[in-house]
Parts: sequence; structure tokens; C-alpha cells
Amino acid sequence: MISSINTINYNLSLLNKRNEKVTYQMSSEKALQYGSDNSQQYNQILSINNNVNSYSSILERIELSAAYNTTSDSAIASMKTKMESVESLVKKAITDTTSSDSKVTIADEIESYKNAIYSLANSNTSGQYLFSGNSSSTQAFQKDATTGKISYASTNDNKTVNVENNVYNTQGVNGIELLYYTNQTAKTGENITFDKNEIILDKAGNQYKLVDTNGDNIYDGLYLNGDNINTPLNITENTDGTYKVTNLTTSSLESKHSVFDYLDEITNALKQQDSNGNAITQDEATTILSTALDKFEKAYDAMNTTHSKLGTRTASIDNYENTVQTKLTNLKLFQETYSSADLTTLAIESQSLQNTYTALYSTINKINNLLLVNYLS
Repeated sequence: MISSINTINYNLSLLNKRNEKVTYQMSSEKALQYGSDNSQQYNQILSINNNVNSYSSILERIELSAAYNTTSDSAIASMKTKMESVESLVKKAITDTTSSDSKVTIADEIESYKNAIYSLANSNTSGQYLFSGNSSSTQAFQKDATTGKISYASTNDNKTVNVENNVYNTQGVNGIELLYYTNQTAKTGENITFDKNEIILDKAGNQYKLVDTNGDNIYDGLYLNGDNINTPLNITENTDGTYKVTNLTTSSLESKHSVFDYLDEITNALKQQDSNGNAITQDEATTILSTALDKFEKAYDAMNTTHSKLGTRTASIDNYENTVQTKLTNLKLFQETYSSADLTTLAIESQSLQNTYTALYSTINKINNLLLVNYLS
């Protein structure tokens, strides 16, 4: 009799444990309460959950990049419209029928367009400057308070966005790509002439900067990334204030001229002035205008190419968005399959457990009655 009671108590404890799990599964709708319930299934659930979290985070970052890409595209489109207006004005100015007073008026209009392009070049969204490359917290272009000269103030790189596990796509374009035009190119051993406002890049995108190492207001050479611990490229200053350098690197070098500098050259020429404000002849001004217009048109073509590059980069990110969304949807289906409890099966099992409880308690009651009879006897 004692053995029967012990067996019943043991079965009752097993029944309680199973009932606890069924109750947990029905209330939480989770397939497992503890990893030890089914270690293989638990590991599968953990792996799926990790992938769901990972792809959810990737999708969120891709979706956040949409505003950045859309605003960049809109800003460039507006810049191009203003560049087209400038081109039209310059072509009008170099005709023989345009008076000096009209040219001054045109110069003022172009100055207004320049300021508008400057504002667009410093567009930002959610606190990120669109054309500052990877240093998006730095204002892309800055204007000298004294001279009014506009120059690029950030880095020659680009932001990236996580589009897949361990995969990053280039996002946006930087200010050098957008508003600088290749003026000259020099292969190894060749010379290149440039002015101090131009940017010198090698094919890898590394920048060579003029550096005054001892503070005597004389540039001592072109230093890789502006770091004077590097061996410089020696420079020679020309009589017109430009510099000459022999390319002793293993890569070709390019001098990049700013659209803003072209606009300054154009407005000065329209006012019959050189870059220092000195008066020049009408013929000299016309020559400057024609040369600047030709280069300005090439800069506009380069901007078109950059705009297309932005479109290609954005399209690639958009394609990944569709792929990631599909993967995430499938993962969530797997997650539901592996980790969700089968409520129909659990309801049947719960009823079965209740029936077993009823039978077991009936047996216990009978045994207790027998024990009472034996005791009274």
C-alpha cells in the first residue's frame, strides 16, 4: 500500500511539472519555457531571434538613410538649376550688345546664385551635413569672413550604410565630388600647376595639402593629408601666385578647382576686375569670362556625373532594402514556427491533463478510504 502511495505521489509530481509547462506555454504562447526542454529547438530559436534582431536593425538604418538620400538628390537638382541660370547669364554677358552696367547687374545676380548654391551645399538633415562625407557633423563648406572665399572644410570620403550582415554601401556624395572640377592631371614625373585654393588628390583619393611648417607665411611643400611628418612634394611659386609641383608619387595627381572660385572669377570679370580688385580691360575681362565659362560648363558636366553617381548609390541601397525586408519577413515566419506554441494541441493536452488529474485524485481518494477502513478495523 505504501509503495502504491509513493508511486501515485511521484506520478502526481510529474503531472504537476507537465501542467506547469502547458500552462506557461498557453499563457505566453511560447513553445519552450526553458532551454533544457529541447536544446536543439532552443538553439534554433536563439539563432532565428538573433537574425531577426540583426536584420531589423539593418532595415531601420536603411529606412533612416532614405531622408538623407532624398534630400541630397533634391539639393543637387536645385544646384544644377542655378548653375544653368548662371551659364545663361554669362553667355548673355559676353555678347557685344551687353553694356557695362548690365554686366554689373548680371554679376550681382550671379553672386546671389553663388550664395544659394553655398546654402544648398551646406544642407543637412537630422543634424547631418549631406555633402561632408563621413564627417557629417562638420559643415561642408565655409566662407572666409574677410575675403568671402568659399572652401571645402570636410573630408574626401563618404558615409556608408549597413545593408546586409558585414556589408556596407557607399551613401551620398561629398563636396569635392560635387563642386570641384579636375583642372589639371599629372602622371608620375610630370608637373602640375595649381593655385592655393585648389585641392590636390591622388587616384586613391588621398589629399596633398600646402603646409607652412615654421609659420613664416611661406608654404614649404605639399604634404600627404597635411601631415608634416611625411616627406613633402617640393613646390615652386610662380610669378602669378600659382605653384608648380613635380609628381614624384607612384600615382597620378589631379588639381581640383572649386565651382565657387569659377563663380568669383566670373563676377570679377563682369565688373572688369582681377581677383585682387584691380581694374582690367574689357578684352582681358572677355578672355577671362570665356575661359571661366568653358571650365564652368565642364564643372556642370561633372556635377551631372556626380548626380548620376548619387542615383546609382541610392538605387543600390533601395535594392538592399527590398532584399532585407523579404529576409526579415521569412525569418519572422520561421520565428513563429519554431518559437510559438501550438495552442490547439496544448488545449487538447490541457484537457487530457485535467482528466488524468481527476482519475489520479479519485485513486488517491479510494486509497485514503481503504486506509481509514483498515485503521478502524
